[in-house]
Amino acid sequence: MDLTLFEKRYDVLRYHCVHFVIDAAQSLFGQDYSSSFIGLTGALNQAITTSRQTVIRNKRLKQPQHGCIVLMTSLTGDNHVGLFYDGKVLHLSDSGVQYVSLRALKIHYLRFRYYEHVQNL
Repeated sequence: MDLTLFEKRYDVLRYHCVHFVIDAAQSLFGQDYSSSFIGLTGALNQAITTSRQTVIRNKRLKQPQHGCIVLMTSLTGDNHVGLFYDGKVLHLSDSGVQYVSLRALKIHYLRFRYYEHVQNL
């Protein structure tokens, strides 16, 4: 894993979880996931409405697969996104970069959806 990813810092206006997933996919897989997040790279207060807008360009998966996008909904209804990598979720929150199991994330998130990034749609 590229350890420089752990140096990324959360900024609600300039660099949030969507930016991080795009950077992580580029670093880890050499792929550009930005087309999966059209319109969601602005400030978080106007960006993360993950349901339809985020995933319309991606294929929904029943189970997480290596390299898939993980959409999470918190206990308070907020949405968040991470990248499934080697059996865990790599994501950026206001407390920094985390690489944790889905089981550990279930403490903070109620709903998980998995999407395969589909290029050239």
